[in-house]
Amino acid sequence: MSRNTTRRSFLVGAGTAATVGVAGCMGGSQQRTLTLLDWGYVYNNDVIAGFEDRHGVTVERQAAQGSAETLSQLRAGRADYDLTPLGNYAVTPAMEEGLIKPINLDEIPAYENVFDFLKKDYFEQDGEVYGVPRSFGQTPLAVNTQLVDTEITALSDLWNEELDGLVGGRDDARLQALYRNAVFDEPLNPTSTDEVDFDALQADLVDRLELTGGTWNNGGESEQLLRNETVGVQPVWNYVIQTMQSDGLPIKRVYPEEGTKAWFIQFCIRDGAENAELAHTFIQEWHSRMGYESLMKPNNIAVPNERVFDEEDVTKAAFGLDTPEQFIYEEPKPTALIEEYSKTWSAAKQEA
Repeated sequence: MSRNTTRRSFLVGAGTAATVGVAGCMGGSQQRTLTLLDWGYVYNNDVIAGFEDRHGVTVERQAAQGSAETLSQLRAGRADYDLTPLGNYAVTPAMEEGLIKPINLDEIPAYENVFDFLKKDYFEQDGEVYGVPRSFGQTPLAVNTQLVDTEITALSDLWNEELDGLVGGRDDARLQALYRNAVFDEPLNPTSTDEVDFDALQADLVDRLELTGGTWNNGGESEQLLRNETVGVQPVWNYVIQTMQSDGLPIKRVYPEEGTKAWFIQFCIRDGAENAELAHTFIQEWHSRMGYESLMKPNNIAVPNERVFDEEDVTKAAFGLDTPEQFIYEEPKPTALIEEYSKTWSAAKQEA
């Protein structure tokens, strides 16, 4: 896949091509470029162009499909980017495998105002921090009130036989296990395969799948399942619900009794990044000036920083962040456990 360069090189002088360095000094050296891997919807072109203008640099962006793909690219040595996104569960393995480098928090004063409940211990090693939360979202239940007459209050309703054929969910082994564990009062995030009864897990997942009308892998697919009335209830990203509600669709948001699945993505700097200093600058400006206009305002996905909420006069309640104790998280897991989850989920799909 080709990178998307959002800015032209500068031309200065009388017919002589030259470039501008990061400090804005004219000369013959090559202009600095920040290489960035991330989801396609995160960055507004105008916001990126503003960053380029302020620092006399080029930002090259490559679209990624998800945190698992990003981690896979890092492991394979294909992600030769300065700045990469990783879900909270993926930071620990990337850190332990030496794929990302410590972040100099002195260069990111905005980190002080990042929500404390997202500054996880597992982002740290030997006193160093390896991930700065970039965005925060949640996955409540979306209910089409025209299709579903049953009152929906909990994740356990996804196992309700009255909803046969009307249930949807994400085609993701780790998340399916997390939801099942929440419903059946099992440990949410076991740390080894010895802690899991995989036969019982598979049986519960089969029961879930037998009621399922469709599964999704991204926000667009989840939205289409609801818009096409293929399913009537499923966990989806909060911004998908907000989009459909704004379009007048009969979609109700339900925060499950067992807890609402939350996700948050971290800025991480690749070990060996060519422009680590510029990456630090980008992270700082995301939290201090870019994130709200680029992601939070247009997509209703929170930039988890107290300063952003204060300066933009936005309430935490508007983003469901006034009660953070309601959230459940997918925590880091050993590779062996992830592999067993995947095998069990595949076997359950085949059996169902």
